[in-house]
Amino acid sequence: MDSDFPIGLPTAPSPSDLEQDVWDDDNRLCYSADGKRLLDAENFPSEVTVKEGCEIICDDVFAFQDYMAERNIGEPIPLEERNSFLEKIKLPSTLKHIGKGAFAECGELLTIKLPAGLESIGPFAFVDCWQLEKITFPASLKAIGEGAFQGCINLYQIRLGRNISHIGADAFDDCESLETIIVPHGMLDRFLSLLPKNLHKYIEEL
Repeated sequence: MDSDFPIGLPTAPSPSDLEQDVWDDDNRLCYSADGKRLLDAENFPSEVTVKEGCEIICDDVFAFQDYMAERNIGEPIPLEERNSFLEKIKLPSTLKHIGKGAFAECGELLTIKLPAGLESIGPFAFVDCWQLEKITFPASLKAIGEGAFQGCINLYQIRLGRNISHIGADAFDDCESLETIIVPHGMLDRFLSLLPKNLHKYIEEL
């Protein structure tokens, strides 16, 4: 876990959330009673729309779960079978925080448009999203957690916003197709300090 992650907001569902949950049957999603927290996704549909008003996607909501593999209980699951069903998702303009492991091992997710008001991406949020090719972070984003995009082997382009003040360890580790990390003009020094030295060769100011 990223002990230095600066966003102290809890992203795990609380017991009271789960007692008063509200289901969106069309998208098979489960929200807190006030609609501000996305708590869970049932059966992991391939395409979903997260409703307006949602501010937090809680931990592990769309992540691969062992029952999704056609294996006997307790049987090891090969890496190539650890793959959530999610292919497309539309996020609301109200979203501010993406929790820990929220999209972990969503191997069919090709692209994701992050909303303009997003403030944080939690640790391991997109770990092993193998098909993800490029991502643009909104100017509002302040923090990217540890290992957030680790193992995104097809990710070739990253565009970072000017308000990022924290990038956790190994956030872009094992992104073996990476070609470019675009940073705002005049902010090279900041991102040289935020990113590990092995990624400095990919940085371009724009």
